[in-house]
Amino acid sequence: MSLAEKMDMPPESVPAGSGGMLEGRFRIDLSRPVDFLQGGVNMAVQAADMQDPSQERFAVVSTPYSSYRRQIAQLMMESRIPGMIDLLARGTVRFSETDVRYVSVFDLPRGGRLFTDSEGAIAENLVLDYVLPPVSAALLTLHRAGLTHRAIRADNLFFADAERSQVIVGEAITTAPGSLQPDVYEPQESASAHPYGRGDGTPADDIYAVGILMLHLLTGRLPGADMSADEIYRGKLGQGTFALLAEDLDLSSRISDVLAGLLHDDPKRRWNVETLINWRDAIKESPRRGRGDRRAFSKILFDGEEYNSPRLLAHEMTKRPKSAVELLQSGRLEKWVRNSLRDEDASKEISHIQSSSAGAPRGQKRNGTTAVTQATRLLDPDGPLWYRNVSFTRGAIGNLMLQAYQLDDTEMKKSIAELFESGLLLTMAVSEIRENKEKRAEWMSESAISNCFDYMKRSRDLGYGLERCLYELNPVTPCLSPLVLGSHVKNVPDFLTIAEKKLVSANGQGNPFDRHAAAFIASKSKGLDKYLKTLSYHAPGSVPHTLVQLKLFAKLQAVAHPAPLPGFAAWAEEMLKPVFAKIRSRLRREVISQRFKEAKKSGNLETILTATDIERQIAADSREYENALATATQADQMAAFLANGTEHRRAAANHYGAWITSVLSVTSLITSMVLSALYFMG
Repeated sequence: MSLAEKMDMPPESVPAGSGGMLEGRFRIDLSRPVDFLQGGVNMAVQAADMQDPSQERFAVVSTPYSSYRRQIAQLMMESRIPGMIDLLARGTVRFSETDVRYVSVFDLPRGGRLFTDSEGAIAENLVLDYVLPPVSAALLTLHRAGLTHRAIRADNLFFADAERSQVIVGEAITTAPGSLQPDVYEPQESASAHPYGRGDGTPADDIYAVGILMLHLLTGRLPGADMSADEIYRGKLGQGTFALLAEDLDLSSRISDVLAGLLHDDPKRRWNVETLINWRDAIKESPRRGRGDRRAFSKILFDGEEYNSPRLLAHEMTKRPKSAVELLQSGRLEKWVRNSLRDEDASKEISHIQSSSAGAPRGQKRNGTTAVTQATRLLDPDGPLWYRNVSFTRGAIGNLMLQAYQLDDTEMKKSIAELFESGLLLTMAVSEIRENKEKRAEWMSESAISNCFDYMKRSRDLGYGLERCLYELNPVTPCLSPLVLGSHVKNVPDFLTIAEKKLVSANGQGNPFDRHAAAFIASKSKGLDKYLKTLSYHAPGSVPHTLVQLKLFAKLQAVAHPAPLPGFAAWAEEMLKPVFAKIRSRLRREVISQRFKEAKKSGNLETILTATDIERQIAADSREYENALATATQADQMAAFLANGTEHRRAAANHYGAWITSVLSVTSLITSMVLSALYFMG
């Protein structure tokens, strides 16, 4: 079982009937799940309202890896959204000393789910008169606020009351947008993205989902249930959604017209929520049916199959990148884009990509993958960005990274890291931002991409790399360090508090500065660059590396947690044991160890560092050792000289005697000359 899987379960047993409290009002009972509300990686459980016990509530307990849509949650807390389930409270709940989780409390839909596949179809008039109005009302409020729901589907509709007379839309804040949607519910712009890379999308995506929802309810089965995701996508591009899923069904003319407006393949021609609310007026003029992707004037042969849909060609190129590179380098793609799609700008860019990739060393796989990524962006500028085994829409890479870490998917993390460190994402995003004629949403902010590009330059250093990007792009994600995972650590004071408890219980055994901890602390703190930079110069386990870590946590303690930290003091002792062992002077080692024991009682890392004065003591010990070594060497040389015998001493005496005689002779000569000179001069 992976660490992420373990964290999906309570780390400590919770007695039945007990639980943590949220805002002093809602008691969260982890032992009582609400089965019909389960979905995704989070857990739905019963919640008791201590202020009004007659009301029924439920809570969604988020995992540390969950994406949380703060803007929608904030809107729901400020005012009730008509037609949507009510959010009553949200925040952290403590179930034990170190078991802390983020919880959202909602009003319980007493009538259960509106629909299950086993119950069969719902009548047309019920769908139009009882389902569409609350769905439309909820979307109207969200869309006017510039937000999307992205969880409109059959199993997310409920009866608010026990009499089953009022339909409401379920929540959309505790999971990544679009991540739980069946593939058929997604429009062409996001259908080929990873489920956790679908993103917030646009209001048109919600409208499209309403159309699929109507088909689902009216037929009693998931549209396209007998097709694979790839077959559905190809069919939508080739025929159009309406033609693929609705045209052959026995539907009334008004339902057909409503579906045509909701499922138009071009988002610009698709109905908006205001038109949906006034659908009776809108169908007076029968809406045009969408017919899939745009068509080129002629087809292009790729890997044995002909294509005239640029979006479908891009999709197939990502599935067979080697063949895509060959197509690109042949020059046929550039000619087809210029002559059949009549897109001069795109053809020039493809020509540039072709020239760049042709000049790369043979067998350089990353360069070929980059070329395919750039080419497919030009063929499908509104679709997901593909790179190796990842695919995501605008603004969704943060959610995808969380999923990669939850699954501990090494290949996915590697691909995302390459996107950042190669500068490919930065180049593409900056180019789009500066030439954004279509006013598309950004992949990421220019500053965020630039920062991540810089972080990846130091990917091997603590506090940088992909982990730093993860926390910068997901600012509400708690620290995922194994030491504090499951305690919903959201800032440095929280980190020190929880890490202290873990270190105390483990008698100092643990690592409060692994890659996740370092990246999290760096993203939440200022003024740590000098420490991180110094760490990068020294190998882990070396004396300088150890001392810099202690200094860093001493600073954090002073700023964020001035109280004693005996757990960190015990950790410091474990860290310093190898350092003390390197002190050669037994007396010095004993003195420093005694000073440490006294300072350790304070629980203050700065006090420990000051009292032990490790750096100066090690430097002095090193000098003393070198001096002692030099003295010992001289003594050895003298002993060897004395032991060499009389012959050597006689030879030495003769040598030095001759030297002294010559010196005396020269001195006498000079003296005689000086006296003679003085005599004649005077």
